[in-house]
Amino acid sequence: MKDIRVDERMETPFQRGNVCEDAEKCTALEEKGGNPSESICPKCPVYAACQERGYLSQFAALRQAKVQMLTIPQLFFDPQHAELVEEILKQEDGTERLCVVNQPQAHKLFLECKLPKSVLEAWATEWQGCALGNFAKTLLSALEIKGKYYADAVKGVRAVMQTFEWQEELLVQQMCQVKVQGRVVEREFKNPDTGKVLARATIEFEGGISAYIPLDENATDALRTKGLPVFPFRSYPLNEDLQVLMSMSQAIELGILDTETAESIKAFPTVCFNQNWTFWHQLKRFFSHYSRDADAPIRWNDEVLRFWVPPVLHVSVKRLLLISSVLSEQHLQRVFPDESLETHRTEPVPWVAGNRVFQIRTGVYPSEAILDYHNWGRAGVSKMGQRFLLGIHSEVVKDQSIKHGIVTNRKIARRLEAVTKKRNVCFVDFFQKVKMSDMISEEADVIWIVGTPRQPKSLIWRCAQILFGNDEEPLSYEEEIESGVYKDPRVHSILEEHVVNLLAEIIVRAELDQLADRRVVLITGLPLPNITNRSETSIFDWEDFEIADGLDELPAVIATRERFEQERENLTAESSRQEVERVLGCSSRQANRVLQKLRGGNIPRVPFRQQILALLADGEKKTAALIAAIEGHPEAIQHELARLVAEEQIVRVRRGLYALPKERASV
Repeated sequence: MKDIRVDERMETPFQRGNVCEDAEKCTALEEKGGNPSESICPKCPVYAACQERGYLSQFAALRQAKVQMLTIPQLFFDPQHAELVEEILKQEDGTERLCVVNQPQAHKLFLECKLPKSVLEAWATEWQGCALGNFAKTLLSALEIKGKYYADAVKGVRAVMQTFEWQEELLVQQMCQVKVQGRVVEREFKNPDTGKVLARATIEFEGGISAYIPLDENATDALRTKGLPVFPFRSYPLNEDLQVLMSMSQAIELGILDTETAESIKAFPTVCFNQNWTFWHQLKRFFSHYSRDADAPIRWNDEVLRFWVPPVLHVSVKRLLLISSVLSEQHLQRVFPDESLETHRTEPVPWVAGNRVFQIRTGVYPSEAILDYHNWGRAGVSKMGQRFLLGIHSEVVKDQSIKHGIVTNRKIARRLEAVTKKRNVCFVDFFQKVKMSDMISEEADVIWIVGTPRQPKSLIWRCAQILFGNDEEPLSYEEEIESGVYKDPRVHSILEEHVVNLLAEIIVRAELDQLADRRVVLITGLPLPNITNRSETSIFDWEDFEIADGLDELPAVIATRERFEQERENLTAESSRQEVERVLGCSSRQANRVLQKLRGGNIPRVPFRQQILALLADGEKKTAALIAAIEGHPEAIQHELARLVAEEQIVRVRRGLYALPKERASV
């Protein structure tokens, strides 16, 4: 609609839905802190029609609707939307609303507040000599001191808030008002019908605009009835230049501020729309929540001061349902520490029959298993990574009729150039690109998700500060390069939440619930909710893939390994040595060690003599076979063999081959 002129839209209003036909002006006024419902809508040429079937008709419809679906971020948490929430949550029959928010990550429930440098500079100039002007100058000075450490900079802003705390009421008032130059002159006005004096003076503003100063409320009503401009003033000096404070709505009503175009509105001074949620309130809430300076989530980049505050749940919201596949109770409790929380698990969306996910085993490979980050400046491919990439290459070239797609990061993609040039590779996308798209290409039969998405450290640190910056124990940002694990579990929980959320979204984009005959190979060890634990997901080691020589036989190899793993778990102290050998595929000596551990390490040592005689009872044995079956030093076993031969307990059939004497063997 932006390409259609406003006057053209006004000729046939609301033909394209119940939208605002002059949204650009209304949005511009909202950004400046004004109220379009008061200052723009009543003057709109389609105002009556808008209330019947246009944008303004939605509020009445919302109150009658059983379900409301809105796309306003943080609607129920931001005091800036308090009046709107109050309006839309009203029910004609008094039914309590259930509020639903689809938000996967806890830190996004916090409110991001922005105080632009341009606003501070405007305050410093326009309110010079006033409380707001002094506050703006002092705050700018604290923010723009170069060379300060992060914690010192936060400490400086906190000190400014403490310094001006005694002027809080005045600062809040001035943040919500505009200041206009005016002069009061003596000019009487009588009611022409009754002859009663309604005003004795007029206030004149710049640009030739003036308004009567009524004597009382009755006079105010009488003047407005006659369509005359009014500005209530209790006491005033005559013929002196004054700094007149008024709301933005008053300035627009008097014509001091022009709302004819969006450009004229953008030149307005910036005020705070909600007098209970000004920049002062936001900063005050921030510093009351984050008592320590070192981990407080606040940023200054020479253009805007950004900081995050805990959400303020609207009083009309009695029950709130948060939908997420990765949101943890630990993080959620940080957002709403004083609210009672309940967790309800839902069944995952069923996939089309035949679709499979193969995921590398959790906890076996570190998140940085493919690339070796030991070499500063350039990450090379690790030995494990080389096996991964060679396996992907062999699977791609095996059958040209099967189409493959790859999702990975840029550094790994560069190592897959030989693969990406194959005709049956239909796409190679990066993690962030897939996240921003609606779906993954439908052409791919096999989708390889290779590696773990790397998140910017600044993002992880900031999110950790938002959730845990108010802890008594400071955060540690130290990271193990090889494993990619943060030593502070609080910080690492943020990293995992980001990565798991991104990987889960990519699986959703693969549309396994819509498309058929798709296989996804997930080469990352992080457990993904409703994906890793599904029956359609097979967990494998890379050795499984290599033994299977590809994906076709991989399920059978996984099943064989899992069967042996289960048998291994079933081994007990009562298991025989032969059973241990079969299950573990080990020697008799290793089997004995395993049994010794299972039996608590207190197995009576069986003399070599008894072991040799027991083994030869089954028939003649070579020296090598006896040494392999008996736990002990080979030379000691050979010495025992020599003693038994000398004692005629056994016989040497020939060199290296022993047996029991015939008479003893027959027994």
